Amino acid sequence: MRYVLANWKMYPTVDEALAVLDAIQSGLRQRLESGLTLPRVIVCPPFVALAPLRAVVDDRVVWLGAQNCHWERTGPYTGEISPAMLTGLVEYVMVGHSERAGQGDTDERVAHKLAAVADCGLVPILFVGEDDRGDDGVHRAEYRLRQRLSEVDVETRSLVVVYEPTWAIGATRAAPADHIRRIVEHLKDVLRSLGSTDPEILYGGAVADENIDELARLEMLDGVGATRASLDPDRFLRIIDRVVRHSVDPAKSDRPE
Repeated sequence: MRYVLANWKMYPTVDEALAVLDAIQSGLRQRLESGLTLPRVIVCPPFVALAPLRAVVDDRVVWLGAQNCHWERTGPYTGEISPAMLTGLVEYVMVGHSERAGQGDTDERVAHKLAAVADCGLVPILFVGEDDRGDDGVHRAEYRLRQRLSEVDVETRSLVVVYEPTWAIGATRAAPADHIRRIVEHLKDVLRSLGSTDPEILYGGAVADENIDELARLEMLDGVGATRASLDPDRFLRIIDRVVRHSVDPAKSDRPE
């Protein structure tokens, strides 16, 4: 796995975010100095914490991302943040998280946001997934992916996709491994058909240190995204440790014989 994503949602205050980041970075530095090859750790805090975290972030071990943005560069949009405003603060911007649907984020709006992020030289982290359990989940996820990529050329734009089924968000257990494997492999085929030469897909939804081994064995996954576990530095570092272990030990991966 190449990525571990932390989505802190609307949880930590600025002081809390600084404390969590400090503990995570301290642990990552120790691992880096011991010779470990770390995944790319992307931390997405609330907007108010971005500038304070940028001032102390160690870009050897952590990259910053924003949780959302507007699709216009400027305008009369009280309370909104444009991707141009995020330039210099972050390297990544999340777009299309299912929790934004209640704030009016249709597939069309997500497509606008994704294009705006890419046009500003930032890397979009696009969330896709089906809303309900069912055999047609793969088709629903594909439809959402295609709709949200309708304004960008994936052959020339950098992009990270997170497969996060809505029904797994906040759940006590992640989606079943076979379900994740089937949908992620299909979505990668779709991305290749659209011109992506090296599609990268993470899994999100009830990721924790208790289930990371099962997820890390899924060879088609390029990473995982966590929320609750990422707010606890010890738990988050354990997730990273397990990702590293499975990445360096082929016997731990879900490879066919």
